[in-house]
Amino acid sequence: MVNGCPGDSPCRLLPLQRAEHVLVLVGLMKKNLVYSNKYNTDLSCFGINKPFALDRGDKVLTRLSQDMGRQLAYLEPQPVSDKEILLVHTREYLKSLREAQSWINILELKENEFRPGKDSRPLPELLDDIKVKCGGTILATQLALELGLACNLGGGYHHAFPDQGRGFCVLNDLAIAVRTMKQRKLAKRFMLVDLDFHQGDGTALIFRRDPAVFTLSVHSQEGWPEEKQNSSLDIPVKASETGLYLEKTLNGIEKAMKSFSPEVVLYVAGSDPYEEDVLPGTRFLRLELAEMRRRDELVIDYFADRNIPLAMVFAGGYGPHVWRVHYYAVRRLLERSGSTFANSIGSN
Repeated sequence: MVNGCPGDSPCRLLPLQRAEHVLVLVGLMKKNLVYSNKYNTDLSCFGINKPFALDRGDKVLTRLSQDMGRQLAYLEPQPVSDKEILLVHTREYLKSLREAQSWINILELKENEFRPGKDSRPLPELLDDIKVKCGGTILATQLALELGLACNLGGGYHHAFPDQGRGFCVLNDLAIAVRTMKQRKLAKRFMLVDLDFHQGDGTALIFRRDPAVFTLSVHSQEGWPEEKQNSSLDIPVKASETGLYLEKTLNGIEKAMKSFSPEVVLYVAGSDPYEEDVLPGTRFLRLELAEMRRRDELVIDYFADRNIPLAMVFAGGYGPHVWRVHYYAVRRLLERSGSTFANSIGSN
């Protein structure tokens, strides 16, 4: 038995199966989900009142545990080290995170969203929790290489540049994970499939001269950032093209795969194109839950069918309802890892 799987080799990607009557859990003895209670940061302790959906991972785990009739197991990550951070970010930028104003700028905190007099912890202490989430992306990527599919129930901070944080992103966990895997000699060729509402501009900038990393970004053309970077392949979607979103996504993946052969894929599964996202800037793409579900199934199934390891991260998503998008995505990933559920996905 290796990694909880029968035989002499690790479990890989299994075809989707369904049970018809009773809840059945098949073959998921291994742990391929990454989470920590530190992901659900209590922002009120820092005097922050902003609709970051930091409880998405907790809600997804609760719902999936209900589906399975037992507590769903996961692995807890170690925080990323300063040495690993410096594989991507400058020492000067890391030092600047000791200052509260840096956090106010990165999190774009307006006067009514930040009340210093209401805080019990200084803003720079947020870095401790973010380091754990970044460590989660490293662990999920390593698990994907070992098991085939894995998910960090958080992370996806694709806007962070080497010398600055921006767009709510402090550390670029995706870039840190890629360079950590390279340093550990666990993989050489990486593809980032970024379907967040916003362009993955930070990762595009970081890897723009790295032929071993392919960055694909499918994003809103009208949405922030106004000044976009050049990914290996950009697929901008106009507000008038919402009905073509899934077609454009599939075409983008197929085009990327014709020119690049990855050893592992990092899937940035942002939920902010969902119509229930509350961030005003995401108004240009308003996809129904069924479309978001098909999007994530498309990506997971595409790479699972080809036995290409994939690590998924949550990325953008704001408000009380976006967790539903991630629930269906993680459920699909678990199904392709070996779990079967009695209740059909439409009955959830």
